[in-house]
Amino acid sequence: MRPNNLQLMSLVFFSHGLFTNAMKLLVDIIVPSIVLKGKDALLECQYDLDDEGLYSLKWYKGNEEIFRFIPGEEFLSDRIKGFNLPGVNIIMEESDKHKILLHNVNFDTAGRYRCEIVAEGPSFQTMSNAQHLSVVQIPSEDPIITGGQLRYSIGDIVDVNCTSKDSLPAANLTWYINGEPVDRSYLRQYPLEEVQETGLQSITLGLQFKVRQKHFRHGGLKIKCLATLAALYWRSDERSAEPAAMTSSYNLHEHKAYAEVSPTSEDSRYWFFNIGSGSDCIFQGMAIVTVLNAACLMLRY
Repeated sequence: MRPNNLQLMSLVFFSHGLFTNAMKLLVDIIVPSIVLKGKDALLECQYDLDDEGLYSLKWYKGNEEIFRFIPGEEFLSDRIKGFNLPGVNIIMEESDKHKILLHNVNFDTAGRYRCEIVAEGPSFQTMSNAQHLSVVQIPSEDPIITGGQLRYSIGDIVDVNCTSKDSLPAANLTWYINGEPVDRSYLRQYPLEEVQETGLQSITLGLQFKVRQKHFRHGGLKIKCLATLAALYWRSDERSAEPAAMTSSYNLHEHKAYAEVSPTSEDSRYWFFNIGSGSDCIFQGMAIVTVLNAACLMLRY
């Protein structure tokens, strides 16, 4: 027998009533996405039961129950309970029907946490929500740059490494040259190193490039390595280098002369000046070396 219109309308309203009741339990949880190892973590469960009472509130890590609150129980010991799991240490005095406080988190604390709400009868509606919590260990020390020189000439190769030690996960490393992020072709990747006993990781990122005139455009060459981990850690190491030789250049009639100064091997009182590809000049005494150098340059041209 086919249902008449009145029966269909009753079915619609009845279904709508069930849907409305099911939507009365609004559950929202606040779980920190990242927590530093050794810190406490506050997990909150917010809900709206409308006109219905709370039958129970439970917290789960994965599929394991870690906390229970049943307001209808006569004794406090039955009303609120915590359950031990590796990495889950609940401070019961700070936990209630809206929150739990995890103490001294470690890597075993990480996982998916779910808050489940059950309304009182006769409906016993159930609603839950879940979020993931991660635990990180920041590096044991600031990043460090190794290798390199104090001075470079145009055409030299800069070959340096940056290392960030003992964190989990490994830090993210970024290189900068004179304040600008480097070209990816300059980077040298190395495998992660992991300490088997602790699981902590160390990361090294190399930087290799040929020195060009543009690198000394604003004076010295500056390189920086920045190590970051989520939004919790931000440290850097910097190095500076100067041009290998402080040279003087002259442009007379579109000719260039470069003066190079060095003491003779036989007598340090004599200083040798090589003027471009022309004649050599030898002067005695250090006090007049600058003046005679200029005079020699003028004679050369």
